[in-house]
Amino acid sequence: MINKKLYYILTLIGLIFLISCSDKPEVASTPETNKNITLVVKMQTGDYWKTVRMGAEAAAKEFNVNLNVLEPKDEEDVSGQIALVNESIRQGTAAIVLAANDYNALAEAAEQAAGQRIPVITIDSEVNSSKVRSFIGINNYEAGRKAGRKLIQLTGDHGRIAVMSNGKDSRNSVQRERGLMEEIAQYPDVQVLKKEYCFSDKKLCGEQTRKIIEEHTKIDGIIALNAISSLGVANEIQRLGLAGKVKVITFDNTPEDIEFLQEGVIQATLIQNPFSMGYLGVKYAVEALGGKKIPEFVDTGTKVIDQENMFWSDNQKLLFPFVK
Repeated sequence: MINKKLYYILTLIGLIFLISCSDKPEVASTPETNKNITLVVKMQTGDYWKTVRMGAEAAAKEFNVNLNVLEPKDEEDVSGQIALVNESIRQGTAAIVLAANDYNALAEAAEQAAGQRIPVITIDSEVNSSKVRSFIGINNYEAGRKAGRKLIQLTGDHGRIAVMSNGKDSRNSVQRERGLMEEIAQYPDVQVLKKEYCFSDKKLCGEQTRKIIEEHTKIDGIIALNAISSLGVANEIQRLGLAGKVKVITFDNTPEDIEFLQEGVIQATLIQNPFSMGYLGVKYAVEALGGKKIPEFVDTGTKVIDQENMFWSDNQKLLFPFVK
């Protein structure tokens, strides 16, 4: 009797072994078990978006999901970005992490995704929809106020300044500009000589900077509210030989920005944390898919970097966000 029981046990073990070693297993880990998450950024170029992608890829690896990155040509290609979001929905993505090129225009696509039970997480820029599960980015209004305070420190409370931005319809820039102007309004003797908008065209930003200088020979400072306008302004100030004479405050930390900062062409730059935006975007997408409650807003913060603090160890990690 004992031998017969042993025989049945050994036979069962053998069958289990044969099934587990079969060429047709259904239970083995396959790509289908991984969630497909789509990251839609604002444009194909730019170190800022490369860093966002680095963060998203790090999270995708950590949480064992497949990441598909989609990129319109540039920030003005709103219709192209909408098409990418809609295509990702048709392809059956599990979740979408979106850096929207337009606050209102992307709302319908986001709601279409949500209607198909696809969680939408926005990063860097918000979308005008209550269906978005979370926004991960900075408080742009407060960032504008920070920039204004730094500029006043450099130019004094009787300065003559100009503002360069990327577009009147860019929600991020509108909020930054509002914060900046409300901060400057506390100093009635500060004159805002000009406000210009150069979109995502670095050459145009440079041309507009030159025109401002030609029209207003006595100018103390220029503040640029996004990465492209920052580079356009800094390049032109350097070309005109006005480094240090016209104080320049910029946004973001491209390699060119950092070099201009070291050379004294830029006096300070407000940096964000795009790596964290990408990382947290994917992380919270995974958690939303798992039925977990995620925060409606995560402030990834900004920091004012100048020549004095740019070599501090904590700031170096933000300026050079390498993946270990």
